[in-house]
Parts: sequence; C-alpha cells; structure tokens
Amino acid sequence: MREQEKLLDMMKEIRKIAETQQNKLTKGEIKAYLGSKELDDMQMQAIYQYLGENHIQVEGYRYVPQQKEKPEERKTALEKKPGRKAEQKKTGTQSENNMRRYQSEIARISGDLKKEEELIVSFLKGNDEMKERIVEKYLQEVINIAERYRDRGAPADEMIAEGNVGLMLAVNIIQENRSDYFCPDGRLDAKKFFGTLEIEVSHAIERYIDEVTESKDWENAVLAKTNLLHEATKYMTEEMGRVPTIEELSEYTKLSRQEINSIRRLSEDAKRITQER
Repeated sequence: MREQEKLLDMMKEIRKIAETQQNKLTKGEIKAYLGSKELDDMQMQAIYQYLGENHIQVEGYRYVPQQKEKPEERKTALEKKPGRKAEQKKTGTQSENNMRRYQSEIARISGDLKKEEELIVSFLKGNDEMKERIVEKYLQEVINIAERYRDRGAPADEMIAEGNVGLMLAVNIIQENRSDYFCPDGRLDAKKFFGTLEIEVSHAIERYIDEVTESKDWENAVLAKTNLLHEATKYMTEEMGRVPTIEELSEYTKLSRQEINSIRRLSEDAKRITQER
C-alpha cells in the first residue's frame, strides 16, 4: 500500500475514534494514532485543518474555515474546483450552474496531456515548475473519470473535488519515483505514467463514494431506531400512565441500554444546536 493511501486510511480511523470521544482529540492523541509516521509541522497543521473541516475539535488548535477569495482575485483551477460543503444545502440549479462554470473554465485551461510528452519528460527529469501544468492539463480527464460514477448516487461536484485530490496525490507519487517512469531505453513509460494518474483519481472518487454510502446507511439506521424509540416511548407512556424506564424500553424495543442512551444524546445535541442558531 502506498504511503499516501496509508495516511488517508489513518485519517479515516482517527475520525472514527474521534466520534467515540464527542469529536474531540488532543494533539498528543493524534500523534499516538499516527504511530511511528514522522510528519513535519506543516503536515501536522494540514491534518488538524482536515479534522476541523470534518467537525472534529483538536485541543490547542483553532480551526479557521478557509475564506473564499473575491471574484476579481485570480484563482488557480484547483482553487475553483467544487468543494465539499456538506453543511450547506445547495439547490439543484445552483449546483448545476456551478458545475457548468467549472467545466467551462477547465475546458479553457485544460488540454490533452497525452500530447505533452516533452512537458512530462521535463518534469520527470527534475523540472518541478512543470508540476502545476501537468495537473491543469489533466483536470478535464478527472471530470471524465468522475462521469463513469454518475450512477453511484454521489454528487458530481464532490466526486470531481475528490478526484482532484487524488490527482495531486498521483503527481506527488510520480515526483517521488521519477526514474520508475522511464523505459529501459530512456523513453517515457507513458502507460505507467497515465496509469498512475487514473488509478489514484479513481481510488479517491471510490473512497468518497464509499464514505457517502456508509454515512447514508448509518444515518438511515439511526433514524429508524430513533423513530422506533419515539413510538415505543409514546405507546408505553399511554399504556402505563408514566414514562417508561430505560430497562423497560430496552426490553420492549430490543435495543440495548447503550443504544437508547446514544440515541437520546444525539436528540439532545440536535435540539441544543438548533437552539444555539
């Protein structure tokens, strides 16, 4: 497994652990979870920011959402990509308009990277200035790859955003292993080069779809249990003339005491958040 995939898997595990701790972690806990993996300060800050974006509070770190630039300010194609904003509901029209604008911009700046062998070879020989151009030239292909997954139930703009992240990972992998992308006779191994790009983009999109599906399944299960608990409480209260105890509810609904307490806490948190708005 590549190092980037290992780190992404670690981050998913850390998110799961945080869910069991009211979405709160200390910096020491995060470093402990990362184990022997040595990361510099900039990389750790990126991890804290990532956790903050996923509503996880890191003790001693103040999460600041990234600010949008003004329309007149220049942005790169990646900065203009559709971002993950699960907390903001978008209408279908807004989403479609955003996608059209993004695709129009990509069509303007992107191109066919397969025709840019000289650019690729220059990058593989150490010219890091070509890195951004390689990314931009492949952005249209990310859209094409995301299109293959259009029937999987995930938002198109989010799949493209995740695909762009996978593209950056792929270019970093190639950058760290430049010599591997030349044939024995010194020519560019185009099949391996483009294979790495496509695989990493596809994997990033598939991981996102898996997360969305897993999240939906979990939400549906919690909703079903919440409705069951609500109806059981209402019925038993009417029958018994009093509010049933947790033990009585557990016996009637076949839910464990822990599940009932968890559902009640979620309901209380939802009410508190609503009141604070």
